[in-house]
Amino acid sequence: MAEEILSEARKGTFDLNPRLRRKVVCEKCGSSKREFIQYLKSGEFEVGSPQRVLVAQPGYYYALTYEEEAVTPIFITVKCEKCAVERKITDPVLTVEYLRGIARYKETSLTYI
Repeated sequence: MAEEILSEARKGTFDLNPRLRRKVVCEKCGSSKREFIQYLKSGEFEVGSPQRVLVAQPGYYYALTYEEEAVTPIFITVKCEKCAVERKITDPVLTVEYLRGIARYKETSLTYI
């Protein structure tokens, strides 16, 4: 899985996704780091174990329905050069399933949420 993500990142598949262009910010000192996409392109990430999460979906008459879905998180270990804090981070867009979806539907008409 990691090789697949690395390959797609290096090909530029994820470059237009604004959520992957966000910069990582140190929680302690507030200094900016690199963008998520840069960590993916350099291979500085690890794929976690699949997890089951509860996802809210629109239902009938403005009610929500809830379904369980499997997601595989991607973790990035970030070390701040200013304050030397090291932490492992993830984000809702940093999942194997989300990135596979982007790779599957590469058309420019795709709207990223």
